[in-house]
Amino acid sequence: MYLGIAIVCIAIGWAGGYYGFSYYFQKRFLTVADECRDADSIEPLIDELERQS
Repeated sequence: MYLGIAIVCIAIGWAGGYYGFSYYFQKRFLTVADECRDADSIEPLIDELERQS
């Protein structure tokens, strides 16, 4: 019984983390894409890569 509860908790945490990170990085990508379009350059993309690394 406890094993089943643990598996369900792990699955919920994994799915929640996946969707949370996906939402965050999709939002960041769209922001950087807008900055690149406005600047007509890839400089904002390079800046974002430096911040993430």
